[in-house]
Amino acid sequence: MNWQLSDTGSAGPTLIGSLHFSRKSICPKQEIVLVPPAQPTWQIESSRDTGAGLTLEQLAQLFQPFNRPGREASGEEGTGIGLVVTKHLVELMGGTIGVDSVFLIELDLTAAPMLATPESEHASRVRPQVPDGTPLRTLLHVEDNPANLELVEQLVARRSDLRFLSAADGNLGIEFALVYQPEVILMDINLPGISGIDVMRIPRKDSTTAHIPIIALSANAVPRAIERDLEAGFFSYLTKPIKVGEFMDALDAALEFAQTAAASRTLKEEIA
Repeated sequence: MNWQLSDTGSAGPTLIGSLHFSRKSICPKQEIVLVPPAQPTWQIESSRDTGAGLTLEQLAQLFQPFNRPGREASGEEGTGIGLVVTKHLVELMGGTIGVDSVFLIELDLTAAPMLATPESEHASRVRPQVPDGTPLRTLLHVEDNPANLELVEQLVARRSDLRFLSAADGNLGIEFALVYQPEVILMDINLPGISGIDVMRIPRKDSTTAHIPIIALSANAVPRAIERDLEAGFFSYLTKPIKVGEFMDALDAALEFAQTAAASRTLKEEIA
């Protein structure tokens, strides 16, 4: 399978920025058509329009900051930095962007996402085998991206003390948490339908699952976002791409917490 070399945090704003400029600045009354790509590209075509378009001189100025060529005819407000940001995002993803009567954004194809660590570190992070008869502890991974699920499953397979369980959406994740009572939950923040933060809050309200440590997993590495999600109730926060060492350390900390919490609950039940 081929994968597009991009990330949703950049790809979405890139597409939206190009569409927004097409609507606002080139031809206010035009029809905008998304052209299905034959190659790994996005193509936004400005066609069948009734506007005046841009001259060659204006096109040459299109990606200059605070410059909005054609604004005199459009009557639309704006700062003139939208396409500059779009161009920057495309270049960060290793792509190119250009325009005549058509916006053409090209992104390379790549292999499926890989772990952000060399193979030599993989081997060093494998935990030793546990004694026969040791109960397996369950990790529930709530994630809608098959590639990310596969990555985590590969890591968990290196540990003989863990069983891997996955849920492809938040509602199924809630159901699995209640039914299977996993020791640890790994939660993708950006889930379809119900967000990972909202999913996390539901087990927190149930006495049978409130003790389960939930690790957040997200591509958002902005410190304020991390702080917000930890304050919301996540046990810890990991960023994508997954780093094996950080993942294993976070998992060990969560498992230790779960073991201590289980012992505490057992003691309280015996006392009661």
